[in-house]
Amino acid sequence: MSAVAPSATVEQLAQALAPHPVLVHHDFSQTPDFTLQAPNVQFVSDPVRTGWAQFGFVDGIFKGLQHALRQLDFDYLQLLSPSCLPIKPLAQFERYVSGPHDAHFEAIDLRRDGDARLSVGYRAWTCEGSLAHRLARRLVAVYYGDSQGRREQAGIWLRTGRSSSPWARPAGWPLQAMAQLALVPRVAGRRLPLHYGSVWFGARRPVIEALVRAYGRAGLREHFARMHIAEEFLLPSLLMHLGVRRGPMNHRVQRFDGAHPGLFTTEHLNALRQSSAWFARKFPVEPQAAVRQQVLRDLVGVAHGPALSGLAA
Repeated sequence: MSAVAPSATVEQLAQALAPHPVLVHHDFSQTPDFTLQAPNVQFVSDPVRTGWAQFGFVDGIFKGLQHALRQLDFDYLQLLSPSCLPIKPLAQFERYVSGPHDAHFEAIDLRRDGDARLSVGYRAWTCEGSLAHRLARRLVAVYYGDSQGRREQAGIWLRTGRSSSPWARPAGWPLQAMAQLALVPRVAGRRLPLHYGSVWFGARRPVIEALVRAYGRAGLREHFARMHIAEEFLLPSLLMHLGVRRGPMNHRVQRFDGAHPGLFTTEHLNALRQSSAWFARKFPVEPQAAVRQQVLRDLVGVAHGPALSGLAA
């Protein structure tokens, strides 16, 4: 999924993933001057307008999935961004995804997780920009207030721990009440328990086929399009609904700073080396960044190729 990162960054990632095919959905409306030379790259046809917290990002993902199913003979698909990198040799990843799991992702069940219901759940049962959405967001701010508690889970983070304010407990009552009315909505004529988590999933071809079919059901897109950052609800909810054999997500995501992940630096190399994950984000978008070069050379073992050396220069 590409929009504003330099083409050299995506080129570097594609070369690191070679010889595997890399399918790029690029938003040319944001970066018109964007070309790639890597022989393992192809572009998604008719890309859509994307952007952070815009529903076009979801449409772009599914455009890419549909294109992959039509044009590529693949066994497994991994969703990546230009700020992602592999952090282990791809040969090891190939063996791993040949194991017993159909998909690799994380999902927090909003029915069972109080932190998720209170800190992000309002986004799932209010329309973005509506009075109810703004009121719920304000109630969340009052409920958590001065609490510094947080959980890093499922490739995202959740606030935890009620504020010391006497208004905190009353602020939580309407949030809980709203949640109970909408935890298992009817979407496209079916009950769909809501889950929350990172969008960066990987899955086998039959799972991708089932996801695309589900996304095509009348009313499903419209239901999620009203949500703020809908992809963090839509993909985990659909994947859980499919009942696939699930393994842990393939990404290690850097600790969030507000709404966005922080950046990995060379100080994190040992932690990345010891991680059980196969990919990580976010890395600086500059292809010559020291942490990108060292990850590719020392952890993945691909930085000695002539193309990558040229980018490094």
